[in-house]
Amino acid sequence: MNRALAATFIYLGASGVAYTAPLSHDITVGYVQVADDPRYDDQQGPAETVISPPRPLPGAEMAVDEVNIDATVSGRTYTLDHQDADGDDTLAATIDSMATKGVHWFVIDADDDAMEKLAKAERGKDVMLFNISARGDALRGPSCQPELLDVIPSRAMLADALAQFLLARKWPRVLVLRGPLPQDKADAEAFDHAAERFGLTIAATRDFIVSNDPRHRDQDNVALLTGDASYDIVYIADNDGTFARTLPYATIYPRPVIGAIGLVPTAWSWTWERYGAPQVSHRFKKRTGHDMDATAWAAWLAVRALDDALRESKAASTQDVDTYLVGPKMNIDGAKGPPLSFRAWDHQLRQPILLTTPDATIADAPMPGFLHQTNVLDTLGYDKPETKCKF
Repeated sequence: MNRALAATFIYLGASGVAYTAPLSHDITVGYVQVADDPRYDDQQGPAETVISPPRPLPGAEMAVDEVNIDATVSGRTYTLDHQDADGDDTLAATIDSMATKGVHWFVIDADDDAMEKLAKAERGKDVMLFNISARGDALRGPSCQPELLDVIPSRAMLADALAQFLLARKWPRVLVLRGPLPQDKADAEAFDHAAERFGLTIAATRDFIVSNDPRHRDQDNVALLTGDASYDIVYIADNDGTFARTLPYATIYPRPVIGAIGLVPTAWSWTWERYGAPQVSHRFKKRTGHDMDATAWAAWLAVRALDDALRESKAASTQDVDTYLVGPKMNIDGAKGPPLSFRAWDHQLRQPILLTTPDATIADAPMPGFLHQTNVLDTLGYDKPETKCKF
């Protein structure tokens, strides 16, 4: 019998019944994505160009190759089992099928809604899910689950990083431009919360659309949208990106732009040049031909975090490893400076946020001068006293 399938009844999960298997030297990491995820559809770019957003799978593949080199000392080997779910509603069935074959740890690439449904469906089961692309704050709040680890930063963390930067630069008055998509409204809501948290002033919030209809002139004209207000900077929430591309240098007043374009908060950028990051970016581009983005970094980091927990915990079971992953001794080298770890209260990975332009990293948050009683990284996102997560 495969040792990974020889379950022992030593752990009661949230549902009252869960199982944990003794560790095998052969570790299979599941990687599950939605086959027709619209986030990766081809997009129309400027001048009739087509933009094809890359999938983050190569990040996990690179990490498996790297940890297999390190794992030769212990005799452990890693395998990545990649499966495509037919749709959001089959994610849980795909994972359950893989779990019956002994897979316990899963790297998941799915959007906010799909991840919420999946995490709820997997509650109390013998799995641990690494979220690498869903940024929704609800996943770290009322929709959190003990079987879910959020590697990608939340919207709140990204917005807090921008707010800290604006406060440090003494640019407190912000004009908010908000797009029509649900994700745009979620981004703008996160920025509103960050502004209130750090004492910024929202000068005005204006909704835009992309249209050639003259009846919508007040919502698609940059001059009209950015006039008749007093502000230091413009924040734009635009997940489609079409409107944002036309915004810099087109505002009625000469003001910087942040958010979807201009200064952008992100988990990773090829322009980050410290703490071994260029080596990580170079290895990724050499094997894929394109730059590593935030989700590819998160996929890479998820596998590296699992390997760190397996090595450092000296655990005898999957449950021991899971406990170590969210415990106080967990320290992960994410090539971003300080050691990274998962917050015990909501399972969000605490990490610096890079503030970037297309050609440079301008700053990394937390910004100097922002302090915290235990960990300065907890100035980004919902802190323990604020959390709505109840495991």
